[in-house]
Amino acid sequence: MSLSYSLVFGLLMTEMFTFLFLIMPLPFKWRRGLLKFLSESLIASKARFVMKIVFVLVFILFVDSLNSVIKADELKKKGVQLGHTETAFATKRFYYQRNMYLTGFTLFLSLILNRTFVMLLDLVKSEERMEVVKKQAAQQSKEYSRLSESETALQKELKDLTEIAASHSSTRQNLDNLKKQAKQQQEEYLRMADENTVLQKKLKGSKPENRKDI
Repeated sequence: MSLSYSLVFGLLMTEMFTFLFLIMPLPFKWRRGLLKFLSESLIASKARFVMKIVFVLVFILFVDSLNSVIKADELKKKGVQLGHTETAFATKRFYYQRNMYLTGFTLFLSLILNRTFVMLLDLVKSEERMEVVKKQAAQQSKEYSRLSESETALQKELKDLTEIAASHSSTRQNLDNLKKQAKQQQEEYLRMADENTVLQKKLKGSKPENRKDI
C-alpha cells in the first residue's frame, strides 16, 4: 500500500474511533463541553479547515481509483492485459478496487461523522433549552404558589374585614337605637317637666282662693 493510501487508511480508522466516541453514552456535561469545544474553539475550526482540504484530496484519490477500476474492467472485457499475466492483472485490478473502497468508505464515513456531529450539537442545544424551560417552569410554579398563598391570605383578610364591618354595622345600629331611646327619654322628661311646671302653677293659683274662703 502506497503512502497516500496508508494515510487514507489511518484517516478511516481515526474516523471510526471518533464516531464510536461520539455515540458513547457520555455524561451530559462532558458531551456538552466536548461539542462546544469542537464547534467554538479556534483550534478546532482550523482543524476542520485542514480536514476539508484532506477530504478533497481523498475525493481526488477516489475518483482516480474509480477511473482505474473502470479502465481495468474495460480492458478485461476486451481481453487486453498489457503484457501482464492473468494473475498479475487480477491482482492489480484488486488493488484498484481496494483503493476505491478505501477512499469511498472514508468519504462516506466523513459525511456520517459530520451529520452525527451536527445532530449531537443540536441535541445538546435542545437539552440546554429544555433546562432553561424547566428552570422557568419551576420559577413560574413557585411564583404561582406564592400568588396563590397571597390570594388565600387576602381572601382571609377580606373575610375578617367583612366580619369586622358587619360587627361595626351592628354596633352602629345599636348606638342609633340607644340615641333614639335617649332622645325619646329626653323628650318624655321634658314633657313631664312641662306638665310638672303647669301643675305647680295651678297649685299656686289655687292656694290663695282657699285662704280667702276661710
